[in-house]
Amino acid sequence: MPKTKEKETEQRHSHKHEFVDRKDKVAWYLDEIDSYKEDMGKWYTVFIRRILPALVFFFPINNLAFFFCEIIVQNFLGGMISFKDTAFPHVVFLVAELLFIAILIFLPRFATFCEFVIAIGFFSLVVIRINQFNAGLVSKPLITNALGYFIAIALGIFMFMKLVFLVIEIIYMITFRGEHEPRVYKEDSDNDVVF
Repeated sequence: MPKTKEKETEQRHSHKHEFVDRKDKVAWYLDEIDSYKEDMGKWYTVFIRRILPALVFFFPINNLAFFFCEIIVQNFLGGMISFKDTAFPHVVFLVAELLFIAILIFLPRFATFCEFVIAIGFFSLVVIRINQFNAGLVSKPLITNALGYFIAIALGIFMFMKLVFLVIEIIYMITFRGEHEPRVYKEDSDNDVVF
């Protein structure tokens, strides 16, 4: 009797899902990916969607805040205040960082848009500073040490993964249009349900 049950379990786990067509196959894989995200639970929501972006974007927001403050002081407030002798850039950075954290917590979908904007802005600033350094306009480029390279690489990897999951999410929304919950695929056995 135990051998029969063991054989039945082995057959159930070795059974491959058969797909009707390509759309059914894509839907099945999308549902599996969504199920893994659901299985990760709260730590995925808290760490991957809130804490990690706050850490990854800390320095890019800092650099962008100081860059925009420098432009504002030079072009609009010239003569009124000095860029180096004021707390203006620090206040702008602090407000921008707190605003970004609030967006991460309360508006996660809008946060994805903000992350792409900040990442594009940061990498554009890196290129601008390299060009200014090559032209002799600034004394050093934006990234000069291992920490800077680590931040740029970490931001690039984070945004690549964000783009992959965004594409998967869009395909998922198109595939399961009108459904509120993910599909449940039942195998041949009534006891085996794959979420």
